[in-house]
Formats: sequence, structure tokens, C-alpha cells
Amino acid sequence: MPSSRLRRSEEKREKRRIVLAISGTIAILAFLGFFGVKLLEGFSLFLDKLRGATPQQQTQNQLILPPVLDPPVEATNSATITISGRGQADLTFILYVNEKEFKKLPVPKDGNVTISNVTLDEGKNSISAKLSDDKGNLSDLSNVVTITVKKGKPDLDVTAPANGSTIFGDKNAVTVSGKTNAENQVTVNDRFVVVRSDGSFEYTATLSPGENTLKIVAFDDAGNQTTVERKVTYQR
Repeated sequence: MPSSRLRRSEEKREKRRIVLAISGTIAILAFLGFFGVKLLEGFSLFLDKLRGATPQQQTQNQLILPPVLDPPVEATNSATITISGRGQADLTFILYVNEKEFKKLPVPKDGNVTISNVTLDEGKNSISAKLSDDKGNLSDLSNVVTITVKKGKPDLDVTAPANGSTIFGDKNAVTVSGKTNAENQVTVNDRFVVVRSDGSFEYTATLSPGENTLKIVAFDDAGNQTTVERKVTYQR
């Protein structure tokens, strides 16, 4: 009898502990459901204050998407160029050249921006942009485009044929050979010639009876060019 009463007493206490545990779990879940979001918001506000920014500013920064610049030519021989891109309408478009602010202008309703007469330095130039609103919030940086300004003429050394030479016989052709910068392109009388990795080139030009003018042109990706002419006479 005493042991039976003891077991029943222990079973009652165990049931009471289980009920209390379940009730506590439900209470905790209910508390988190009602107050968890507010606690998270309060913690977020605390972090914003530590960073020195208000929640409104944080939201606005997230809403300002960075502008997009259209890819321009990779190289040019001009000191100025036109840059175009797109951004969020009614914001301010800020253009940077070599990490220095170059110009500000409002973004029109269609979002398309064009800036003419952008001044470049000789050599490599980096172009980028940001957007800002009337509260001074800035977007992240746009894509960065690189433009190289080249003003010097490409090298061109025509080693053959000699100017003023004469070709005799049945073969009405002459070999045009020379050397330029490896990255350049070469034409002979407007026909493209293969430039080897060392800059050398060779081309067989067909001759007409009498005097022939061979026009050899080397040009780079910026549009600079060097021209050499050779006069060759063909007689059968």
C-alpha cells in the first residue's frame, strides 16, 4: 500500500511537470509571436544609431539602384568623348572621370543620359557614375568602363619592294613585306594583311603593265594611321 501511494504521487508530480513544460513552451512561442518582430525592429534601430544613419536613409539607399554606363570604344585618338548610360528618373546623375567628379545632371523621365565633350587624359581613363537623391543619398558605383587615348602614329617599316623598282617577266606580282606594332592592322591597296605576333607582315600584290602604286597603311585601334607608298613598274 505505501509503495502504491508513492508511485501515484510520483506519477502526479510527473504529469504536473509535463503540463508545466508544455504550458511554458506555449507561453514562450506566444511571446515571440507577439513581441519578436518588435524586438528585432528595436535591435535594427539600435544598429542604425550606432552607424549614424536613420532607418529612412537606409531604405532610400537600398532603393537607389546604381546607374549603368553603355560600353564606349576601347581606344580613341580624341581628347573628348561622348558617354551615355541609364539611371532612375528624377535623380541626379554624377559622372566620374579617373575617380574625380566631372559633371552632374538630372536624369530625364525616360532614364537615358548622354554627356558630350567628356575630357580624357592621354593613356588609360576610367569612367564611372553614381546617382543621388535630393536628400544626398548616393547609389553604389556603376560599372566602370576604360578608354585609352592614343595620339601617336603607329610604326610602319616597309622593307620591300623598293620604291621605283621595275619588275620584268611573265610573273606580274610583287611581294610587299614589312613590320609594324603587333597589335596594329595593315592593308595593302585596301586589302587586309595578316600581321604576325612579332609585327611582321607579307603580301603578294598583283601588278598591271606600267607603273603601279602600292599604298600600305598601318592603323591602331584608336584610329591613328601611318601610310607608306611604293611605286613599282611592271614590264613583260
